[in-house]
Amino acid sequence: MAGMWFVTGAAGFIGSNVVEHLLRAGETVVGFDNFATGTRKNVERLQRAGSRFTFVEGDIRDAATLERSAQGAGAVVHLAAQVRVQESFRDYAYNNAVNVDGFLNALKAAAAARARAFIYASSCAVYGDNPALPLRETSDVRPLSPYGVSKLANEGYAAVLDPELAETTLVGLRFFNIYGPWQDARGAYAAVIAKWLEACLRGERPVMFGDGSATRDFCFVDDVARLIAGVGRTNRKRPHGIYNVGTGEKTTLTELFAALADALAASGKRLAFDSPRGEPWRAGDIVHSLADVTRARAELGFAPATDIRAGLGRILALQHGIGR
Repeated sequence: MAGMWFVTGAAGFIGSNVVEHLLRAGETVVGFDNFATGTRKNVERLQRAGSRFTFVEGDIRDAATLERSAQGAGAVVHLAAQVRVQESFRDYAYNNAVNVDGFLNALKAAAAARARAFIYASSCAVYGDNPALPLRETSDVRPLSPYGVSKLANEGYAAVLDPELAETTLVGLRFFNIYGPWQDARGAYAAVIAKWLEACLRGERPVMFGDGSATRDFCFVDDVARLIAGVGRTNRKRPHGIYNVGTGEKTTLTELFAALADALAASGKRLAFDSPRGEPWRAGDIVHSLADVTRARAELGFAPATDIRAGLGRILALQHGIGR
């Protein structure tokens, strides 16, 4: 497609993987981030990929800088966000300023650039603790946090404003449990795979909340990057759509630990313990989560191809240099 790619949140986990995928495909990319959650190491990794990557340090709450930086974009991928659920309770005004006002600024920048596609990150958090699994895009939404509410607000704005953007396809992706290399392992609410992997590599027994029966739908980030790249190359306007992004397969935390232990063993690293250290369930944690990805498969050609063991092996090889 004509024009460069503009990616907000490019210094973050998903953003840096998406940019790296695009650069490998020969695309020109401008990344935008303020390092609120992303890292300079991720940007340095992307800059080593060559001259087709340009980085702009900026805040999505700054509409003028965002619009100026996105000029010439053929596709805008909006991944920047305040992503910490507990932080959204502590400072819901900040959460709203970043996740709602920042979203509208990014959408306005895409419209000003006359981009063909605006692809934005929503979240399975919009469903809350809905027990009607697998979750479909038509399932009841009942967010349990200001973070979830902000993501649902973005979807509402996109649906209402879509007719006003005659040239731009708007696509919202409800991410389930995305994992992969360069994921943040810091903090009490860090993603479980990153947190467990870091603990195991230090020889420490990871912590598991609950009895191991909780389930998640883990989707490897490269599969997500391929989906975004395909959507961004669209040549025709399509109606605003919301799509689940997962695998449609559930993994218990007990199964996750077994897969992690197997991946480490295959890479020559054997654990001194055979299970995580159990802790009581945490209040507010969702116990079960599973996506129905039928719509994304049918309408976007989404085909997640990386199983959990292969994905864990890729993380060990790419991020930690183990098992290459």
